[in-house]
Amino acid sequence: MSWWYDILRQCVFMSFFIIPIPIGSYTIHNGSSAFVALVVYIVLSFCIPWAYLGSREARFSRKQLAIGRGSFVAVWIIISILFGIFSTLMEEVWKYAPFWEWPTVSRDIIFILGMYGEICVIMLGAYIVSRVFSMRTSEGR
Repeated sequence: MSWWYDILRQCVFMSFFIIPIPIGSYTIHNGSSAFVALVVYIVLSFCIPWAYLGSREARFSRKQLAIGRGSFVAVWIIISILFGIFSTLMEEVWKYAPFWEWPTVSRDIIFILGMYGEICVIMLGAYIVSRVFSMRTSEGR
């Protein structure tokens, strides 16, 4: 199995632990539900993969390569900062987008796909960073 397919597949399983709670809190639809969903998602999107990467089962591809926790933290921080910058730049467009007129189920599906996509990007990026740093350390010996 290829490394990227293996990571995407394992991200599906991690998503079962990351996505339902923020989506559930968001569907309450009171004033603070979006903020609570965001905070819960931020915490879970960091803690669940962090814990998973510490297990023996967290190996990818036929070579059974691991993602370093340091690489994960670095990529998670970079993606979070980029997302924050992008959302700040797009704030006015986002407020008035016709997306908010869609049915709730449609918006929830879009949010679920977005959260899964972010987890996949973070894990794929962390894998690549881990491989780059492992090659550099093996060349330096």
